[in-house]
Amino acid sequence: MPYNWNGDYIESRADKNTDILGFGEIGGVGQLIYHNFRFADYKLKNDKKSGLLACPVCNKKSPPDLTPKDNLSGKEILTSLCELARRVDDVSEENDHKALIIEWCKENMHPYAIDYLYNALTDDNFDIADIDAEMAARDGIFSIEDFMTDLENLYNAARFYIALEAFCFADNEPAYEMYQTGRHFQGLPYFERYKLNMEIPDIDLSAAKGDLLEEMKLGNKYLAEHPLEQPPEGEFYTEPYDEYEKLRERLIDCIPDFKLRLKVNPQNNRLVFSADVNSVFDIAWYVLARMMSEDPAPEDFGKEDERPEGIMICCHHCGRFFIRNAKHQQYCDRPDCQKARNAKNQRDYRRRKAIEKAQAEKNKK
Repeated sequence: MPYNWNGDYIESRADKNTDILGFGEIGGVGQLIYHNFRFADYKLKNDKKSGLLACPVCNKKSPPDLTPKDNLSGKEILTSLCELARRVDDVSEENDHKALIIEWCKENMHPYAIDYLYNALTDDNFDIADIDAEMAARDGIFSIEDFMTDLENLYNAARFYIALEAFCFADNEPAYEMYQTGRHFQGLPYFERYKLNMEIPDIDLSAAKGDLLEEMKLGNKYLAEHPLEQPPEGEFYTEPYDEYEKLRERLIDCIPDFKLRLKVNPQNNRLVFSADVNSVFDIAWYVLARMMSEDPAPEDFGKEDERPEGIMICCHHCGRFFIRNAKHQQYCDRPDCQKARNAKNQRDYRRRKAIEKAQAEKNKK
C-alpha cells in the first residue's frame, strides 16, 4: 500500500511491469525504529591509534538517561546535527568543536551503537554498580575525528539539497557560498563552474574525462592563472538550474545505501520493516533521503499538490537550519528573524510602489 510523507494512504498508479517500485508499492513505507538515550557526561582521552576519543561516563553517580522526555524526531535529529555542523564550522563560534560535540551528545542522545548499547543498558541483568557499567561505557567510546567526518558529509549533502530546493523557487543564494571553507569543513565545489565562462576555448577539459568535479578543478586552476571578467558578486555566470537533473544525480551519489530488516516496534510490539540504525547519522541520512524521495519534480514545484511543509532549509537571516511549514517560508520563527522578514517585506513593498509610481508618471508623458 503506498503512503505519502504524512502516512496517509494514496492509491497506487504504478505499472508493476515497467515502473520502479518504491517502499509504498511493495507493501508499506520503511520505518525508523531506534532508541533514544544519553549518557550524563563524557571524558576526552587521547589514543595513539584512534586519536581523540569521547568516553561515556556510566556509573551509579552518573547513570544514563534511558527514557528522556524530550525525544527528538527523525527530522529534529537531522536539523539538530546540521545546526551543530554550522556552529562547528562557524569561524565566529567561541566554543571549539570538541566541546560542541560533547554538548550535543549530552543534550540530545548518544551518537553511535544505539541499538546495541540500549539493549545492554536495559538488560534485566545489567548492574549499574558492577562491571556491566564499565563495559557499556567502553562500548560507547567513539572517535571525535570519525564524528567530524560523518558530520561534514551530512552537512555538505544537506546544504546541497537545500541549494537544489532553492533553485526551484528562483533562489540561487544557498548555492553561491557552498564552496567557502569554514573553520573545519571544506565545502562542495559543484556550483563553482557556474561562476565561470566554461565555454572559453583556452580551457582544455579533456583530462577530466567527463568527470564534473575534475572539470571544476581545471576551471578553477585556469581562472587562477588567467583572471577573467567575472559577473557581479553573488551572481552566477550561467544558470545552475539549467543542469538541475545533472546536479540532482550528484546529490544522489552523496546519499549512502540503507540496510533494511525486520524490527519489533516497542510501542505496539509489532514487526515492522525498518532501516537498520547504528548511529544518529543513519537516522539523519534516512530522513534526508525520505525528504528527497517525497519531493515533486522540479517543474511541479508551486502546484497545488506540492507538499508545503517538511522541507529543511536555512533561515535567510540567521542561517540556522529548520523545517519549514509553508512553501514560501524563508525565515525561522525566532523573533529577530521574523523582525528581519517584516523589514524585508516593507522594503519590497516600498520598492514596488516606487516602481509603479515611476511607471505611472512615465505613461502620463
